[in-house]
Amino acid sequence: MSEKITIKYKDSVLLHDEDINAVASTVDEYLRFLNKTSNEGGYEHPESFLCLPNDQEIYARNEDMVGEFSNDALKYILVVGIGGSNLGAAAVYDAIFPRYDSFSSRRPKLLFADTNNPHEVAALRKVIDEVVHEPKEIVLNIITKSGTTLETVANAMYFFDLLSTKFGEKEALSRTVITTDEDSPLWKLALEKSIRLLSIPKNIGGRYSIFTHAGIFPLRLAGINVSELLSGAASVKNEMFATAPSQNPALLCAAIDFLMHKKKLNIYNSFFFHPKMESVGKWGRQLMGESLGKKFDNSGNTIYAGMTPIVSIGSTDLHSMAQLYLGGQRDKFTNFIYSEGREEGCASVPRYSPFQTLIPDIVGKDFQKIMSSILGGTLEAYKEKAFPYIETVLPGINERVLGQYFMMKMVETIILGKLWNINPFDQPEVESYKKVARELLRK
Repeated sequence: MSEKITIKYKDSVLLHDEDINAVASTVDEYLRFLNKTSNEGGYEHPESFLCLPNDQEIYARNEDMVGEFSNDALKYILVVGIGGSNLGAAAVYDAIFPRYDSFSSRRPKLLFADTNNPHEVAALRKVIDEVVHEPKEIVLNIITKSGTTLETVANAMYFFDLLSTKFGEKEALSRTVITTDEDSPLWKLALEKSIRLLSIPKNIGGRYSIFTHAGIFPLRLAGINVSELLSGAASVKNEMFATAPSQNPALLCAAIDFLMHKKKLNIYNSFFFHPKMESVGKWGRQLMGESLGKKFDNSGNTIYAGMTPIVSIGSTDLHSMAQLYLGGQRDKFTNFIYSEGREEGCASVPRYSPFQTLIPDIVGKDFQKIMSSILGGTLEAYKEKAFPYIETVLPGINERVLGQYFMMKMVETIILGKLWNINPFDQPEVESYKKVARELLRK
């Protein structure tokens, strides 16, 4: 089995290789630019996220900061952020420590304050009030690139006040780490208050920041093997500059996406056959939606670019959405994402049970076999109906593979942006709701 992610498409994508190659050839110059940007280092361009996995200075700074807080008493790292400031960390954390980890005794755990919903805020406060008894049991990590994100600042003020009330302001300040752009308003405030600081390179957008301190500080403090995450990303980076789609999975996928969009398949379905990858899907949803959903191209023409990204989980969503996917409008392109690696501790259906006559074929079968059979049946159903799809095959689900996946998807996204002649690094429409929200708060 390959140690890297592979893309299967030839028998299912319903495209000719010559068409894929023709599209790919139009971005040769951009791929050379990406290679040059990666080799030069530094953070002059938004594409410079390519440099992050090899940035030893950032890694060393991260290691030092983790060392200041890591101790046997640490129970929780409370990440206050929203969007790109926390989706990357949540994606990795949930994939490595999936849903039932919340009931385990393993510590420390990550908590995410990513909404101002009153019920959620109150529930999170209750957890901290009941479980955190000493300052050394918690770290407050406030993450916002701009330093003025409305939702994040509101939560930061609220939870900092909670820690101040419990332990005093001095202790609360000592347990806080702020991750933001250098010279942002929050950066300057942190300097005034002597709060620990971690910087995000100015030209690296939030949705491309998984390998910055925004992602790797809380993850490393929570026990994630960040060095493997970065190593995985670095291991596939050079493939991202190859001009042949057969050698560059990001280029291959971007060219296929482009052609699917031309066929009016405007919904992109990331169908994960691992529930613990759902947060990875949500990270990818933001990456595609915010990067590529643009009204204007780079020449100012109105084009309404983008594909609507959705996330499905197998086999759960086969019992809620398969009828629509297979019987509804033919407007969807599906990427089936699954691992061929055998999961540890895979249980089996008992050979003897009061229920064994219901479905005799499952008796004695392990759950991995059952899931692979369901996946196989799903792929065959798509093939029979001539619905185009690709398969993203993971060699396992661990930090190294996740690093590969994040790097591949980010490069795929910016290549698709180049193919559509749009800017995949801005988000002008997002600012409209923020402006009105602030006006409403003034009333």
